[in-house]
Amino acid sequence: KISPDVKLAAIRLHEQGILRLHEILDCVGFSRRTFFRIQKLYQHTGDAVKPRSKFTDRPRKLNLEDVQYLVELVRHHPDRFLDELTGLMLRNRFVATHYTTNH
Repeated sequence: KISPDVKLAAIRLHEQGILRLHEILDCVGFSRRTFFRIQKLYQHTGDAVKPRSKFTDRPRKLNLEDVQYLVELVRHHPDRFLDELTGLMLRNRFVATHYTTNH
C-alpha cells in the first residue's frame, strides 16, 4: 500500500517540474500507470486517496429505535441481566442479537 504522503509528494514534484516523471517513479517505486491514476484522482477530488465508503464498516445490528428501547429497558430495570435484555429484544423488537451486542 502506498502512503498518501508519498502519493502527494510525487504529484507535487511532477506539477512543479522539480523532477522528471521517470526520476519520481524511480524514487517512489510505483508504476507510471499508478502515478497517472493517482494524478487523475487528485485532479478530480483534490486528494490522492480514494474516499472511504460509508459502507466499509461492519453492518450495524441495531438501529436508533432499538438502542433507545434498550436504554429505556436499562433505565427502568437496571438489575436485568444481558441475556434477559437479549430475549426482550427478540420478543419485542424482532432483533436477534448476542448479549455482547447489548453490553
